[in-house]
Amino acid sequence: MPTARIRLVAAACVLLLPQLAFAAPNPANGRKLSQQFCAECHVVVPNGKAGWTDAPAFDAIANKPGTTAKFLRTFIQQPHMHMVNTGRPPGQAADIAAYILTLRTR
Repeated sequence: MPTARIRLVAAACVLLLPQLAFAAPNPANGRKLSQQFCAECHVVVPNGKAGWTDAPAFDAIANKPGTTAKFLRTFIQQPHMHMVNTGRPPGQAADIAAYILTLRTR
């Protein structure tokens, strides 16, 4: 019986593993999400319309020394500037971070 249980668990893992894998970040979706959730404060596309705050433009963030995907994902998941609903869920944060990093020129 123990061998049958091991096989059953192994089969379940094989079937569930693809569902547990994380999708690669999608910069195109990140741009769309940025325009939806971030453009009120940030310039999200180069030479785009300025927001109503002095929040840094996404291309400036991308080109700041030390900016990494991990830093951006973590920051984007947290509410910031004392505003509600600014924190994004992990998948959206990863997509937005990937988009921001496409703006890097240095």
